[in-house]
Amino acid sequence: MMTTKMEAELFCLHCKEDTPHTVVYVGQSLKRIKCNKCGSALEIKKDKLIEHYAVDFIERVFTKPYRMTKELEGDLKKFIISLPIRIITKPYRIAKEVEDLISGRKDE
Repeated sequence: MMTTKMEAELFCLHCKEDTPHTVVYVGQSLKRIKCNKCGSALEIKKDKLIEHYAVDFIERVFTKPYRMTKELEGDLKKFIISLPIRIITKPYRIAKEVEDLISGRKDE
């Protein structure tokens, strides 16, 4: 699961005006909204974030065969060439996701 940062113009309750904010998602779950002007932030509790991550992760596991079949049908050569690297790196990528989720890094 990826940590995604995006910028949005939102109304800040502290500044009392529309200001630029940084919005951080972990997968499809909202993790944090921070005002870029005053620094006030709204953050989702870690236990709730982990709960949503687990649900999303299970969904990804169940849909993986379908997604791989679509890739296979789309470009067989690219799929076969990329498969060994993906198999080797997947455990690392999952561990990195969990580490980022638990440590809160990549969202500052």
